[in-house]
Amino acid sequence: MQTKVFIRMRYFFIFIAGMFIGALLLWGFSARRDRADVEQTETAVDYPFSRKEKGWLLILRESGEEEAQDGNPAERKFCMYDENGQLLQEFFCGIVTEEVVLRFDAFFDHYYNKDMVVYPADAQETGADGLCYQWDSGKQRFVEEPVAIPWYQEGSLRDEAFLVCGVEGDRAEKNVETKAIYRINERTRELVELRRWTVRGDAETGEESLCIRDCLEEQDIYTGNVTRYDTGELKNEKYYQYLFWEGLKKFWNDGDSPIWIYNEYLELAEYEDKEAFLAVYGFAAAEPFYEYYDRFHNLIMELYFDPQAGRGCGIRYYYSFNDKLEKRATRDGFVFEEVETGIWEPQDGFSKRTVFGDDVSKSASGYREIYEYTDDGGLSFFEARGMDLVDRVPMEVSLLSMDYIYRDDGTLYHREYQHYPKFFGSTSQTKSGDYDERGRLIYQESYITHGAVDAYYLYEGDHMEPQYHLILDWGGGGGGGAYVRMIAYDRAD
Repeated sequence: MQTKVFIRMRYFFIFIAGMFIGALLLWGFSARRDRADVEQTETAVDYPFSRKEKGWLLILRESGEEEAQDGNPAERKFCMYDENGQLLQEFFCGIVTEEVVLRFDAFFDHYYNKDMVVYPADAQETGADGLCYQWDSGKQRFVEEPVAIPWYQEGSLRDEAFLVCGVEGDRAEKNVETKAIYRINERTRELVELRRWTVRGDAETGEESLCIRDCLEEQDIYTGNVTRYDTGELKNEKYYQYLFWEGLKKFWNDGDSPIWIYNEYLELAEYEDKEAFLAVYGFAAAEPFYEYYDRFHNLIMELYFDPQAGRGCGIRYYYSFNDKLEKRATRDGFVFEEVETGIWEPQDGFSKRTVFGDDVSKSASGYREIYEYTDDGGLSFFEARGMDLVDRVPMEVSLLSMDYIYRDDGTLYHREYQHYPKFFGSTSQTKSGDYDERGRLIYQESYITHGAVDAYYLYEGDHMEPQYHLILDWGGGGGGGAYVRMIAYDRAD
């Protein structure tokens, strides 16, 4: 009797143990399934791969249980796959906030691909930095060491430089509006401030002043009082924006270069200093005939010229900054042995014809014109538009456009020209001209297929017509050298 009772009790305990083990197994399976759900959270990233990476996929994967203290995911990483589903790269995402914002722009120097920036979702409001992951076009991989960058204004990138509004340190200051232009130094992978814009308001008088400063040159480009329209926009802001963005410097690690010049045999010659260069071309110890400087008083071009002999030479300077933010110059030499003579033809910067005299109104159907004016009635913008077949589809295109920028006193400061190359050719399809305070054209840069053309206009005293016109066609001389034209004009004024 006792044996039967013992056997029944043993089977009962075995049954209970079996139920307990089964419950544990079910709980374990359920826990693993829940944990797998956490570990396998995936989001497809809409990264704009180029044609070389057609079919590739970038995934943002979150894995691991949530940490008890802050609730952030224990692990977040990017996984990149090729068109066959093969894993090519896997790297950690350094932003650990629960929600992120992804943006794609070209912060590094490459033609087709874009870099990826990951921000905390509230970065625009809080000012928190994001992480920029560079795309390496050669390796077709992301650089896994990111660069921290602040929230930048959408659509502001120009040649890898970008705009940040509300610069850190100035946000709390009353009656102050700040923004800055930054660029990443690719070698040091550091963020460098190039320009700063500061508008300060006087609480007592209500007046506002603007300061535009170049941080690398350590010089103010503009300082002065400004006024606003009822809409809040600055009057003549087009001028200020041009000063703010024009001529941003890039970074090169080299020191000052020798003077390079191609001789008559298209052989590249180098001169370590200016004295050696001038001695070879017959201008040893000579004073410059003409010098052209930029707004920072950097020497851009110096010309040595003998009008009686009709020959000359010169040096063109290009400036950049090294990794220590020290200014460096690259120098190209040029030489000429003859001077042309001609009669100056007045340049109408407001003509509605191309630089070759084409009447654009007769070049296309659906022709129309767009005009914009300044408060003083000056022409601010002109565009002629018409119809053309683009990829066999009728589309309206810009046939000719001209943009004008004026100083605060109303004098013309800068002009941009562009025509439709399909109809009027690629030579001089863009021209960019600078004017002095008297409204005289003093420098013009033009696009040409093999390079660029620099044109300098030399005036004597207050004459309105130039005495000489120096044209440097870079690449036109063969091998990258300059084809030089020096023109002397018979003045009519």
